[in-house]
Amino acid sequence: MSTPDTAVARRQIWLRKYTAHTSTLLSTLALVYLVTYSIQSIWHDPGETWFFWLDLFGKFLWLLFAIDLFFRYCMTTPKKRFFRNNWLDTITVAIPQLRALRAFRAFTGGSIISKKGFLSGSAITSGIAAVFLIVWVGGLMVLNAERGAPGAEITSLGDAVWWGFETITTVGYGDFVPVTLQGRLFAVMVMFVGISVLGVVSATFASTLVKKGNTGGPAPESPQQLILDQITELKSMVAKLEARLDGIPKGASSGTTQDPPPANS
Repeated sequence: MSTPDTAVARRQIWLRKYTAHTSTLLSTLALVYLVTYSIQSIWHDPGETWFFWLDLFGKFLWLLFAIDLFFRYCMTTPKKRFFRNNWLDTITVAIPQLRALRAFRAFTGGSIISKKGFLSGSAITSGIAAVFLIVWVGGLMVLNAERGAPGAEITSLGDAVWWGFETITTVGYGDFVPVTLQGRLFAVMVMFVGISVLGVVSATFASTLVKKGNTGGPAPESPQQLILDQITELKSMVAKLEARLDGIPKGASSGTTQDPPPANS
């Protein structure tokens, strides 16, 4: 009979295996949805058959993401910080309009793109990718919300992307402003998320420059490299000691002593 601790450990092992096998698939589906969502937003035509099927495909993916999040929540122990640690997945499930942001998982470490080396998975690279993704998705969401509204100013893809860059960089020219309630709510989310990501990118970039130093010298070695250097030094010391021991006579190395010569009478 297994104890509760053993059962929990088995669930965690099974959950890690499940996540390892499904992470790449879910990241790929998120990228596919980003493409289909972009097509729907740019060539908006609800009367066409292809538009209906793409919309149905997007709802199916949202349901799939929701099932995945709920399953991992049930399997995780403890559950106290689950939603905080999986904030991106939680947001894209709680707010279906934001599910295109789930494509950011493909740019982070351990995802399909970073595994293949297209992106290194570094904080700066992932942050820059997140900025462009937020501008693109946020612009498309506002464009969809403003489409057909009386007095709408954001009516084309170019206007939406331009507005996105104005908003995320806090420039705020005011030449394009959402007029619908839904568009303004999306704009607020773009502001908060964009400023947060942009702040992380700026802080990481500044930290990297500080580590390299003002003279442009190389960055300090990582802790792993320091450990490897110390191991190499210890191996060198052991080799030197072995060489010295090999040069000592056997009598001396065995600790035996010879009788002193007899004294002259």
